[in-house]
Order: sequence, then structure tokens, then C-alpha cells
Amino acid sequence: MTAGDTSTADATGAAAVAADPSDGQGAVTLTKPVPGLPWAAAAPFDYTNDHAKLRVSARSSGNGATVTSLTARFYPLHAPADAAPVLTVTDFEYVAAGVWRATAPVVLPAFGAYRVALDVRDDHGYDVTLPAGGTVEYQQVVHFSSYTQTVPSNFDFDHRTVTVQGALTLTDPGTGQVSPFAGATVSVYDNASGATLKAPTAADGTFTTSFDADGAIQTVGQYEPGREDSWTHTRAYAYLSRPDLPASEPTRIRFTSPPDVNVPADGTATVTGVVERKVGDAWLPVPHTPVDLSGPQTGSAWFPSFSDDRGAFAVPVSQAGAYQVRDEATDYLQQSPAESVRVHIPESGAQFTGLSISQDAMGLGRITGRLTLGQASSPPSGTTVQVQYSADGKNWRNAATTTVGRQGLRKDEFLCGVRQGANANGYWRVSFLGNSDWLPVTGNAVHLWRTPTRITGGRPSTTHASHNQKLSFSGRLQQSAAGVWHAYGHAPVRLWFQPSGSKTWHLMSTAPTDAHGQYSLTAKATNSGTWYVAYQSPDTHHLDSTSVHTWVGVK
Repeated sequence: MTAGDTSTADATGAAAVAADPSDGQGAVTLTKPVPGLPWAAAAPFDYTNDHAKLRVSARSSGNGATVTSLTARFYPLHAPADAAPVLTVTDFEYVAAGVWRATAPVVLPAFGAYRVALDVRDDHGYDVTLPAGGTVEYQQVVHFSSYTQTVPSNFDFDHRTVTVQGALTLTDPGTGQVSPFAGATVSVYDNASGATLKAPTAADGTFTTSFDADGAIQTVGQYEPGREDSWTHTRAYAYLSRPDLPASEPTRIRFTSPPDVNVPADGTATVTGVVERKVGDAWLPVPHTPVDLSGPQTGSAWFPSFSDDRGAFAVPVSQAGAYQVRDEATDYLQQSPAESVRVHIPESGAQFTGLSISQDAMGLGRITGRLTLGQASSPPSGTTVQVQYSADGKNWRNAATTTVGRQGLRKDEFLCGVRQGANANGYWRVSFLGNSDWLPVTGNAVHLWRTPTRITGGRPSTTHASHNQKLSFSGRLQQSAAGVWHAYGHAPVRLWFQPSGSKTWHLMSTAPTDAHGQYSLTAKATNSGTWYVAYQSPDTHHLDSTSVHTWVGVK
């Protein structure tokens, strides 16, 4: 052997060496690399062409030294320390990059693991023995002597049972004898679904297994030695090409839950439906296929689920909003168009703003405000607000209903005029009863109160008068306290007249009531027309009132 190897050592320690390495050392035994000394390591057997080929990586002592000889001795892995080698190999050839190869295949007495002891010598006079130069496994070589698959001629969603057949053999690397490999376990991988099938070999080494393919398969057969025979058998692999598939079928999502799913507050909705595929003119369910959901609960991602044996799916949803559902494309099926469904779960956030509840002097209550939902969102068209009344501020009933955003108002605005009996005295509030997206909300109650008044009398002294005849009007002005009428003294009353054929009222006279609430008013009758007496509150504490309207004819 004449090829050189100038690699430098990369470890320290072991046997001592002379001060002048050029003098040589004789035989030195090493258990780990030492700078300035040769080193070697055996690689696992190469079973190309079914022979056990030994390769050794070896380096010299460096400084221009060249490896001149290699010797490999084989011992059973657990042989005693003083055991004789079962095989000694001395004939090596240099390959490249510090790798040496035995010129003849290795033939060992039995299959199993062996310790390899190595002797390496270089032309600087170093002779190193490595008792633990590596471990090799002398194995029977396993082959797939056959590996085929049977696929239906009409390979599609309804016809997809694939049968894989094959056979394993054992080759003795020493004799070249080939025999069936019985009792082995073959793994068959289906790349479409990732499933792994296990198939035992028969006495003749053959095996068979079947499965329903999820798509364009490429099956891989593998024999992986188990723990008990990992030292005595090699691995083996086999591959098959993909079969062709027909055009994929259209699919669709058909909801069995409503397109608008209403759920109680803090509840959970279940979106249900069926995945279907079109076969001819018919739509058939698709079992065990992925179904994706996208919406507020999933963010920008699609959340996967699966249809059951009947193609049905049920996806729980706990957040309100718009969702989309679709199935996933497979080698057999097209991806369906995304179908939309809206989940309604009432939440808080509805509120009244700018609320005003007041009563005018005529007793008409005026209730105005705005209803917003969430982040200043206008209510949907047709949203209503209940106007509620209570005499005592405790027991409430709906007195009126008003629509938010009706004609003439803003989209979130409402306005309502109300009375309870003759006026709006009492407690008033507004209430939004809620809808599928928002919880109910009720505004604060407001107590309205103006003292009722009434005018008695007020009829003219005559209803048939001459031109410029003086008419007299008298009676009492009263106010109510706890349902009892009392005199309302020192309050102004007015006499009003509307000529026949006119739409204008004219103030004819004004006078205060006396201490007993009595009044007396006069005016000249110049034209035929209608007369009445009125009290118009000068403050915000009383309600206005009027007497009867009387027509007086003038000649």
C-alpha cells in the first residue's frame, strides 16, 4: 500500500511516544486518537451487489507519513478478551480521501454483530493497534423481489380500494444463496393519507394488503428490522408510481342549521350542515372529509373539522358574527364555494344617549333620544323603543312604541309624544327590549308633574247679540291637589274670540282671578264667532286649561 494520508490528529492522551518520532515506537495500543500517531476506524458493511464489503478510514502519524499496511481482525461482539479472531483481513486497496477497502468480500461464520480490531502502520515506523476499531453487522440482505399494486380501472371516490402485493427474499452475502423471507412484517405507507399498513409475509415470503386510498397514492413498501433481528437483517424499500385519477367532482355545503343562528347570551351556537358531491345530476353526501370554518372565532385562519359517516358536520361557535364554511379539495373532489352563516349571540353595549323626557303646559309628554348599539352603530331598520309609564315609579307598563330612525329623524334617533289620561303626570322611561345581537337596556326614569287646572263657567251672557253688544263671561279657575279641586286665586285668565270664517284667534280681554278663583271678563260682540276662556300657565308648574267653546251670533 503506497497512498499517503496527511490528516492531523485531533485528540490527546494514550500511550507515551519517543522524543524523536522518526525513530519509531514498535507496537502501541490505543483506545482513542493521539496526536502524532496513526488512527483508523471501520465503517459499516456496504452490501452493494449483496456482498459484505469492508471499508476503513485510516490516517498516518502525519508530517508526510504514509500508511503502509492495514489489518482487520473480527471478533464476535461479546467474545472474551483472549478469544481468537474469527477472520483476519490484510489485503486492502486505497480508494480516496483516507478510505481503504478490502479487496475481497467479507465472509463471517454467523450473522450478527462483530467487533473489529485494526492494526495500522505507516512509513515513519509507527505500528498502532486499535482493539475497538468499530462495530459491524454481518447481515442477510433483504430484498423486495416483487412489489405491485392493483388499482380499480375507474379509480375515483366510489372505487378506490387499492391492493398491494409483494414478496421478500433473503440473500446470504457469503454464499449468494437466496431464500424466501417468511414471518417478516412489511410496512406499506400511503402518501395520500399518511396511513401505515402492516402486512406479514407467508412461508414463501409473499404478502398482500388492501386499503381505501384518499387520493393519488404513491405506496412505499418498507422492511425495518425489529430489535431481535436488527443485527442480522438489512433494511429494504420499494416504491410504486402514482396511478392516474379522473377529473374531480364538484362539491357544495348545504346547511341544516338556519342561515341566521340565534343563541342566548353567553351561549354556544352549533353550525350544522352536510357536505355533498355531484354525481351525474344527483348530490350525494361526502363522509369523512375536511370542513373548514372561518370567522370571528378563528380570526384570519380556517378552523378544520370533519364530516361524519353521513357527510354531516357540526361546528360549535361561541362568538357572534359572520362565518364562512367550505370543504377542502382532495384528489377526488373540488373545493366547494364558501357558504355564509351568521351567528347572533346578544351582547351588552346598547345604550341611550341624549335622552330627554319633558311635559309641556298642554300636558303632552315629549320623549326624545338616541339608541346606539356597540361602537356608535346605528340600530337596524325597524328597531323600536318601548315608552313605559308608572304611577308610582315601581309598577311599569308599556304606554307607547316608537320606531328608531323613522322618517324625518336620524338613523339612531327616536321621538314620541305621550299622555297618560289627560296629561303626562307620572313616571316615564324608555326601554330597548333587545334583539338577536344586543341585550336589553332601560333608561333612567323621570318623574313628570304639573298641577292640573280647570275653568268652570266661561259661557257668554247671551248667544244672540246685537252689534257691539257687551258680552259677559264668568266662572272659576281651579287647581287639583291630591285629586281634589281648589280655588286658584290671583292667576291670569284670558278671553279669546275667533270670527266666523277666520282661522285666527284674537285676545279680547285679560283679568286675574280673585282670592276665590273667580273671574269676570267682558267684551263687545262685533261679529259672529266662537268664544272661550283660557288659563295659560306663566310657569312650568301648572297645566293650561280652557272653558267650553261657545258660538255667538251677531245681528
